Amino acid sequence: MNRIQAISITQSGQQAASLYQQVQTHLQQGNSHQATSLCQEIIKLQPDFALSYQGLGDIWRSQGKLSPSLRCYLKALELQPDLISADFLLDLGSEFAEQNQIDEAIVCYNQALKINPNHTKSYLNLGVMWRKKGESSKAIALYQKALALESNLHSAYFNLGNVFLEQKRLDEAIIAYLETLRIQPYFESVYLNLYQALIRKNRMEEAFSCAIHLIPNSLLTDFIPSISDAAISSKFTTYRSGKFREINLKSSVKLFPPKTYNSSFHSYFKWEVYHNPETFVTWIPSGRAWGDSYSTAAIASDGRFIDELCQGSVSTLAISEKLPPATPLAGTTAFLSVRGGNTYYHWMADLLPRLKLLKLAEIKLEEINFFVVNSCHLPFQQETLNLLGIPTHKIIVNSQNPHIKTPNLVVPSLPGDVGLMSPWTCQFLRESFLDKATAQGLQTPDRIYISRRHASYRRILNEDETIARLSPYGFVPIVLESLSFLEQVALFANAKAIIAPHGAGLTNTLFCNPETQLIEIFSPDMVSVNYWVVSNIIGLDYSYLIGESLDDYKTPLSIPRRYYNHPLYEDIVVNLDSLVQIMQSAGLI
Repeated sequence: MNRIQAISITQSGQQAASLYQQVQTHLQQGNSHQATSLCQEIIKLQPDFALSYQGLGDIWRSQGKLSPSLRCYLKALELQPDLISADFLLDLGSEFAEQNQIDEAIVCYNQALKINPNHTKSYLNLGVMWRKKGESSKAIALYQKALALESNLHSAYFNLGNVFLEQKRLDEAIIAYLETLRIQPYFESVYLNLYQALIRKNRMEEAFSCAIHLIPNSLLTDFIPSISDAAISSKFTTYRSGKFREINLKSSVKLFPPKTYNSSFHSYFKWEVYHNPETFVTWIPSGRAWGDSYSTAAIASDGRFIDELCQGSVSTLAISEKLPPATPLAGTTAFLSVRGGNTYYHWMADLLPRLKLLKLAEIKLEEINFFVVNSCHLPFQQETLNLLGIPTHKIIVNSQNPHIKTPNLVVPSLPGDVGLMSPWTCQFLRESFLDKATAQGLQTPDRIYISRRHASYRRILNEDETIARLSPYGFVPIVLESLSFLEQVALFANAKAIIAPHGAGLTNTLFCNPETQLIEIFSPDMVSVNYWVVSNIIGLDYSYLIGESLDDYKTPLSIPRRYYNHPLYEDIVVNLDSLVQIMQSAGLI
């Protein structure tokens, strides 16, 4: 017996059921006005006909009239408690929450809990609503109830941390945030909130680490009682304990001093020789791997993490027993993911060259069943993998499968030190892409200024003025995001002079011809040798300029200043007179 049959025993009930069938027909045909009139007629005819209230609630809800729809649903529940599910009310409550109708959302979540007292998400969302109303104690109790029902609910830990942070219960906030990361290690906001908590505790070095998505071991050992340095160490092993093949690509690069507008070099540029490290490929039977934007790890069959194949906050991963289960992949899987593999520099410098290491280990790429990378949604990722002959159907992305396991895991080492390219890396990338780009015969300017105007950080704030000063000398502003990968390669291959703020776009300097002139611009607190090293490998004529102190700069800026949690992201103001001086010393004018 269905619901309509159950309530159609009386004559009026039979008439109401018949009318309700017509309501359904009108709704299917999109005739909401007729359906509404029929529902109201049914209510007059049979006030205890619960389906009519539910139908009317659905109509009001579809029209965005949430408050009338809620009244209808509550009446339907009063008449027939099993008519509406807890999940339905959770969704309705979320709609009220999105419109900041907090009291109505609370009603929905409470009704959901009456239907299902173990409805975890309703406890969580109810806690969020009470926090918005300033009822922190109620919120904490609700988050804790949610965790008692579902211990891996990372959002409950995160919200607990937020309440504790507001209450200046900093240690409790830090513990809650760390627990969040043990479940979801790539939760961006957790790192930012940890930064805030640690700044308030005057643990500055650890705060700055969190700002760049690194969790120091000291946080784990200080705030999680069961964790010690010995406990962390026991979770790691070395690649030399298994099958591996060393690949001898070690070499040295002599580093020549850069040019600048005065004779005082930044200390970073006093480095004289770069020795790139050893490389290898290792095989891990019944291995697992983890990859996200901030951390990557290869894991042996005994559950220990292979130290030389880990990046980022790997200790947090290693001590966690709450990671999502591993996705099984059949056959042989090559794990290529790297920390920062969603960014252009680390994709080019750290991830793609690992394919070369596989070949040097005499592994045939066509015999590999899957290649695991951080993501593949960005045009440069798709284009480069396609050019290297990696079929789309063999690509597994960590953004959808952060944790994988496979019978035969093959992992190349990083091609060099993080942030530094090796001579063989540059050679591999040039051999792979340079001819394909130049064969297109693109006509591009030979003097270019690379703009980061559309970037979210490290922008030239007085860029309009900078471009105006450069234009008379033939420099053309370029936004690299508007170009395909091969167009970027061709642009740099054809360039004779490049001026740019420090950023991933300068990865393309590896495609330049020797003696191309490069002026790299830094903020005062963020100087990097990445592209100075590339310049020495390729033979570029390298100069650098350090920008002005933003706090002392008073002239109106063409781009509004932003504030960041780490100097790595700081915006830049160019002293235009100094820029002209360095152009003169470099022989550009």
